Amino acid sequence: MKTRLLAALLFLAAACGKDSTKPEGTQPAEPTSKAENPAASASTRLEISVTAKGFEPDNLSVPSGKPVTLVFTRKTESTCAKEVVIPMDGEKIERKLPLNEAIAIEVTFPKAGEITYACGMDMVKGTVVVQ
Repeated sequence: MKTRLLAALLFLAAACGKDSTKPEGTQPAEPTSKAENPAASASTRLEISVTAKGFEPDNLSVPSGKPVTLVFTRKTESTCAKEVVIPMDGEKIERKLPLNEAIAIEVTFPKAGEITYACGMDMVKGTVVVQ
């Protein structure tokens, strides 16, 4: 029984692990608001894939005060990042990430700084640098 529990815990840890040797991608961005329909605004879209390595790219750069559409697409079952959580002004934006389905989240980051988004377990993470 202990062996099975240990094996399950090791599997979970490996599934939520992240390869830190990959290069970090940075993409500039622009416009969006707190809606989920990217066609409703002229916001800049940033595509983020969820793979066995984590969020790719895991480092984004956006301007403050302008709307941005973050589009998450989970491309693997081998991850605990089956949802994303983005902290916003003391609240959290939480979205499920179904396999192979693009989930658009429109948001405006009001001030400069760094925002860390993560999976629901807070193990797989990415950063938005707001300038």
